[in-house]
Amino acid sequence: MRGYLAAFKVTALLGLLAGAGFGALQRSPYWPELSRMAVCRGALLGWLAGALLAIPLGWWLARRASGDPKPRPMWRRIFSVVLLLVALAPAALWIAAALPKSAPHQALATGRAEKDARPNLILISIDALRADCLGAYGNRAGLTPALDAFAREATQYDSAWVYSPWTLTSLGSLFTQLPPSWCGLKQLPHSDQPWYAIYAALPKDKPVLSERLHGAGYATGAALVNVFLREERGWNRGFDSYWNVKHGPQETTHAEELTRIAQDWMALNRREPFFLWAHYFDTHDYDAPTTPREVRAKYPGWDMRSRKVWDVRMKHEDPRTKARYQTFCRTMYTEEVKYVDHWAGQLLASLKASGLWDRSLIVITADHGEELFDHGDFEHGHSMHCEVLRVPLLVKWPRGVTADRRIPQTVSLPSLGATFLAFAGLPAASGREARPLPRQAGLKGDEVYSEATLYGEEQTALTTDDWRVIYRPFNKSPNARFEVYDRRKDPLEKTNLAPAGAAKDLQERLRRLSEEAQQQVVARAKREQGTERRVLTKDAERQLKSLGYME
Repeated sequence: MRGYLAAFKVTALLGLLAGAGFGALQRSPYWPELSRMAVCRGALLGWLAGALLAIPLGWWLARRASGDPKPRPMWRRIFSVVLLLVALAPAALWIAAALPKSAPHQALATGRAEKDARPNLILISIDALRADCLGAYGNRAGLTPALDAFAREATQYDSAWVYSPWTLTSLGSLFTQLPPSWCGLKQLPHSDQPWYAIYAALPKDKPVLSERLHGAGYATGAALVNVFLREERGWNRGFDSYWNVKHGPQETTHAEELTRIAQDWMALNRREPFFLWAHYFDTHDYDAPTTPREVRAKYPGWDMRSRKVWDVRMKHEDPRTKARYQTFCRTMYTEEVKYVDHWAGQLLASLKASGLWDRSLIVITADHGEELFDHGDFEHGHSMHCEVLRVPLLVKWPRGVTADRRIPQTVSLPSLGATFLAFAGLPAASGREARPLPRQAGLKGDEVYSEATLYGEEQTALTTDDWRVIYRPFNKSPNARFEVYDRRKDPLEKTNLAPAGAAKDLQERLRRLSEEAQQQVVARAKREQGTERRVLTKDAERQLKSLGYME
């Protein structure tokens, strides 16, 4: 018996240390809790392996031992007992692992739950990415080889539209499947812009996508870069693991680092099915670290980090300087697109290398597009034109799911949220919520209502397979309130057909939808009167000011 106990003390403790060391090798500075779980998991499995190894080793020691063991000094016996208790201690953790909510149980939760065939859900969103930058959507400059390769294995939605032209309200609609007015993310008419910056947050009375997936048994993780997606705005709701940049006056986490953060989460999180959301910010920032020096040197002293450079200075420069600045903006934006494409491709490659590809629903999209002077202005949040509301949408289905290669009809980005819920086996809520994405071409497209401009004139829009209508409800000139574009003949929206009386029925429908939305906003404001609380932190305020969102 002494031989077995001696072997157990040695092998169990060595296994414990070796397993903990192996788990520590997987640690990530971005996910401290998951890193601790990896150490715990390694230590428990190492101890178990050592305890099992003690059986043959103890038998071998017992065979070699003499028949009459010599008595040991008291101190050695005490030390032996203490060592045995230490070696036995991890057994208590294994007992605790039987409790579903215990830390050891969470650390050991690996692999796919029995009989759970639901796919992993992976959302890769790229801030301010125009659809027409991708080769898959017709660009011939070769900017996005990784995304184009992904498109060849995915379903491409040629006409995907967002509910709002900027991040908070657009992604809020994706996560609630509701337009901003119906999910509490639209400000009162004529309110000042800081309402969005200081008070706007995900509504507590509306369940969001991550909460519903978490409640259905999905492990949930988010790796994000955007000040409007911070925890204080409720974006961490439903996420087991949540990371968003918190340091410095600006959004400084580039695509390379964000890719590693997402890869670390997948390596440290062994539970399936899971929902992972990675949101890249770089195409918003116009300052890729890989921009060639000779490109940057052509424009000394010009800064791209604030829209005020255009609004306050360049918009009023002479035509030659203005045109040069516009070329600079397009060039810097293009460099960002190429940079993000490379690192998004690395994330996709890691999904293939890890064996997760076939059993995952993987989506690449954007929260909104970007205006690059297409209609005389710059950036996003102020316009309802196609370059801002139309986004790329590529969906790689799990193995066994059939879908057409391209879907030409009109769809909304919030339908993606409904699709995730459907694949998780969850019903869509009743009411105004978007329906899941179609997987067959040739069907009648959706009618997509968009609203909630961030700054500038209040605007709403209605998009169908044939028409786009833009409405300015508070414009002083009745003849300037509507713009109408024929999507078949004028996809770039250059000829306004409203003066000719085109699509009068859609104009009237958009007017009614806009009034109904306004009533929703006013009603919610009355219900919440006196309960509104500031959510903006000083750190977030500095970031918003550096990005031009606040004075």
